[in-house]
Amino acid sequence: MREKGLETAIRVGGAVVVTAAALLAAVLESFLVPYYIAGIAVPIAGAIAFVANWRLAALAVYWTGGRWSVVLTSAAWFAVVLAASMPTDAGSLVITSGFNGYVLLLAGTAGIALALWQYFRPRPSTEARAARGPAAPAQATPTATKESRP
Repeated sequence: MREKGLETAIRVGGAVVVTAAALLAAVLESFLVPYYIAGIAVPIAGAIAFVANWRLAALAVYWTGGRWSVVLTSAAWFAVVLAASMPTDAGSLVITSGFNGYVLLLAGTAGIALALWQYFRPRPSTEARAARGPAAPAQATPTATKESRP
């Protein structure tokens, strides 16, 4: 019983840590939206969002042992990004509606979509393959052309 309790504690702790990391990544990405070099918009926040959302989901699945933990990281990221996209009563806005803001939203969502597809796509089961029966034999292909056969 002691090993099961330790495993549960590790799984819950992993879920908490990965969710906190997703929250922290979303806050960091939100404040990197207005990043410019010499007057040119650099979408560094979008690149970080794509990689972070995709890899944090993989880390969550590894630490918790369940693919449903992908939803935790996704929901945490979306909550922060949506809150940062809404103006306050004073009119302040963290994620602006410009090139970098749109790239952040699109790339972050693409990272989450890739992670969800990776862990939730339908896969053929071994029972379904066994029920179909053995595979058909491959077609024999002649090695010589028709004209050169006797």
